[in-house]
Amino acid sequence: MTYRIKFDLELDNLKLSLIKMSDLVIRNIHDALHSFLEMNTELAERIIKEDKLVNDFEYAIEKECMRIILREQPVAKDLRLITSVLKMITDLERIGDHAVDISKLTVFMEKTDIPFKIKQTRLMIETSEEMIRLALDSFVNKDISMAKECIDKDDIIDDYFDEVKQVIVKAITEKNIEADYALYLMMVAKYLERIGDHAVNLAEWVIFSITGEHE
Repeated sequence: MTYRIKFDLELDNLKLSLIKMSDLVIRNIHDALHSFLEMNTELAERIIKEDKLVNDFEYAIEKECMRIILREQPVAKDLRLITSVLKMITDLERIGDHAVDISKLTVFMEKTDIPFKIKQTRLMIETSEEMIRLALDSFVNKDISMAKECIDKDDIIDDYFDEVKQVIVKAITEKNIEADYALYLMMVAKYLERIGDHAVNLAEWVIFSITGEHE
């Protein structure tokens, strides 16, 4: 096996680890929202415990990146790729943290009998999941157009967030929602909006790995 083939294999394994981490994070944010909307504390507590797995992924990938840098001393596009991976796992870990934040709100609101459901929260999580997948697919395929598509979808997340705020304000005015639940639901929407921001960060680092340019 030549040096280049071996090095490319190491980079491919790095990408694979990143994809596995992203799959876990996507599953957690999806389940976290479900736990809150259904007041499923058992599911929420599972997500809180599984956050350690996300952190373990981040540590292992970071360690592998540093090992490759120190041993192989990569340059140009290879170094950009590794740098991008280091940045992307940070955003993925923060997305995982927001899944935990939402799950903790579920635990806090365990006694809520009738959760107030807003369709835009589901649409926010669906869009954010799609954004993360687009960012990772663009990374694997070195496809800038997919990365830009991910970035463009952030406006959709922001629009949904504004709609959630309007629905909550109206529900408070008409006394159709408990004050505590309204506050926590607003916090959930904000966490989802931030997840969209982190997905944009992922896409921007993908573009950097390809072009060397970062906004």
